[in-house]
Amino acid sequence: MSAWLETVQRLLVGATRSTVDSQELLADCAAFGLARHGAARPRSGGIELLAPAPVETRPAAPDRTAALLSQILAWEDAHLLTEWCLAVARAGRIAPPRALPDLLAAGTARTGCRPEIVEVLGGRGRWLAGMRPSWSWAAGTPETPDRLEDLNDLLDLPLPQRKAGLRWARLSDPAGVRQLIAQGWSGLWRAGDRRLLITALADGLSAADEPLLESALDDRAGAVHNEAVRLLRLLPGSALSQRSATRLRAGLQVSRDELTVREDGPYGAEPDPAEVRDLLREGTLESGVSGRLLGAASGVPPELFTELLGPGAERLLRGSPWAPMLLKGIAAALPRSTDPLRWLPAVAKVLSQADLLDILSELPTDLAARALTGLVGRWNYDVLDHACSALPGPWPAETTRAVLARYAEMSDRRWRPGYPPELLMRRGDLGVLTQQWPLISQRWPEHGAEHSVLELRTELFRALDDRKDPA
Repeated sequence: MSAWLETVQRLLVGATRSTVDSQELLADCAAFGLARHGAARPRSGGIELLAPAPVETRPAAPDRTAALLSQILAWEDAHLLTEWCLAVARAGRIAPPRALPDLLAAGTARTGCRPEIVEVLGGRGRWLAGMRPSWSWAAGTPETPDRLEDLNDLLDLPLPQRKAGLRWARLSDPAGVRQLIAQGWSGLWRAGDRRLLITALADGLSAADEPLLESALDDRAGAVHNEAVRLLRLLPGSALSQRSATRLRAGLQVSRDELTVREDGPYGAEPDPAEVRDLLREGTLESGVSGRLLGAASGVPPELFTELLGPGAERLLRGSPWAPMLLKGIAAALPRSTDPLRWLPAVAKVLSQADLLDILSELPTDLAARALTGLVGRWNYDVLDHACSALPGPWPAETTRAVLARYAEMSDRRWRPGYPPELLMRRGDLGVLTQQWPLISQRWPEHGAEHSVLELRTELFRALDDRKDPA
């Protein structure tokens, strides 16, 4: 036991019980207390200096954003923290140095925010993360690599770093990443790694990725196969899409003004191996005739049904005995439609609200926002809240106006009377919310905290943008 700890123990017990002189004990306390604040004598040798932080390749965000981050962290709002990171990343910046410890601490406590935090740490942030074991989740990701050299090095990192590293590499060198995956594919024994690499192709997906995705259709792991099917269905003009279109042309007919399946077509018999290869595997709905129709419809642009059925395609689809699966497939293919909003009324009338929300959550953000704009009028408060929670911010102006109008005409939640909807204030378009603030403050008079959120978002916008007014 050190002399200091021994003195503290005697002080706690008391001089009498410790059988020491009280004056001597007080003198020891005074001496040791002063010594505790003294500096240690530097070591004469054998000191290992830390390696300097790497040179940054992106500029840091203004210091003002660090102050705004402190306010966001004080509110413990994960949505605003994510928006802060996304705003900094969209501006092509990284977090200012003074914000790095706070960001690392926030990511340690909130694992769901780690992918967004990792993208704005920069080289200095990852260097700092290596100084503390609890921050190790953020250490080691390449900083916007010009070329990914070794898959194994990247795949040994924690999952957030793997995803972020692959994304940066794919965006900066899509052809190089594709070539590296193809070269190392046969040596990847973990199905999770193969699925992660196939998923990475979604960034910058192009026709050049099709041969690699086609080969992944034969993967023994269902998750890898299914991910390849999903991406090939999103790829315009893919061979899988053409095969699906051929089956639909040969398998569907209009008889007595009703869309039915041809008995002499591909859906009148068991699927051949080529068709099975183009469908999602076990654990999905793509089995039986209805499931096969779902899979085929998911792989073609919705406009194919206009080509097959003519101007009355929506009516025939709604009246078909196969309507639920066909329309669900059309909904899954909405990202490839030239006019997705045209198909939404037909899809919405057949599918349940839960299925419709699931489909919206799978759409790209910009398309989901457009779809939400056209659907908010038919939803109640709970469904609208669920749909809004699945749509990342900031929302487009048109979507913000539609959501604001729908919330304004509905009754407030019993436990939040007079308070503006939180998601609207945290994710809505700043220009619309600023312009409509008189209406918002009149409709929801209890708006103190929400107004502070709006002011904070506006300040963040101005700190990262040369414009002075978000409107």
